[in-house]
Amino acid sequence: MYREWYFTEFFSQYAPFKDWVSGEMVKSINVYDAWMLILNLDSSQDAVVTTTFYYEDEAPRDYQFILPAGKQGRLHLQDDVDNLGTKNLPSGCNPFKRFGVRVVSTQPVVVQATMGDRIGNERITNSMATRMFYPGPLGEVEKQWCYIDCLVLESSVYPLEEREWITILNPNPAPAQCTLTFIPGGDVDSQGQVQPAAAGLKPMEYTVTVPPERILPLAMCDIPGVKVNQPYALRVTSDQPVTLQGIRHIFERGKYEFSRCWAVLDAIPVQGNLIRG
Repeated sequence: MYREWYFTEFFSQYAPFKDWVSGEMVKSINVYDAWMLILNLDSSQDAVVTTTFYYEDEAPRDYQFILPAGKQGRLHLQDDVDNLGTKNLPSGCNPFKRFGVRVVSTQPVVVQATMGDRIGNERITNSMATRMFYPGPLGEVEKQWCYIDCLVLESSVYPLEEREWITILNPNPAPAQCTLTFIPGGDVDSQGQVQPAAAGLKPMEYTVTVPPERILPLAMCDIPGVKVNQPYALRVTSDQPVTLQGIRHIFERGKYEFSRCWAVLDAIPVQGNLIRG
């Protein structure tokens, strides 16, 4: 137990992406720093730790290190020195792409991810999030996942816009055939009744294949049938054990060269035949 851990996606916005007002490609000026924090729970034996980095369009790469008994280790997954003066980018890590990570240790460990964004060379963090890696090994339970807060927001009244990416990590040697089910929802009113955001809207399915040992990031606004300003819950079923995570970037309308904030959308594996539509 506690010898295998997963984090679906450490994200990046270095690559150009679409300005949703003009349709042109823009270059983000956000810099996303990321760290992996790991604690060796064994106070008497060093841990041999193997981290595997998974990409969308590259083969996975391994990086191995020794974590002393009872000690904490801190990997800065960036090519720049951080505010503590740390620059220890693993040779298997490409910070200019989205990547997922698997950690396998010879001793019990606990692993946590911390991420923050800043603008350019500024040393002041705009947003930060930290969350635990998901414990492995993966099995039957990890073939179905849900997260509940799923939304693309475009406001014609307010400048706030929210864009969401869904990422699936397939660490297996075989492709993962996945079905994404978007389950429409609504608000609970003062009388305790749920008011659908769009009455009569049915669950919608979208199928994807995640190649072996790859991550697959999907922009929700590019998925046919997904409606903007409509809250959904998301269920992902797979024929292979996978992990799931969402990332939401918050923008000011028309200003997509940097995000104002972002959120990590956590998911949980679920069992049984749920949500028939």
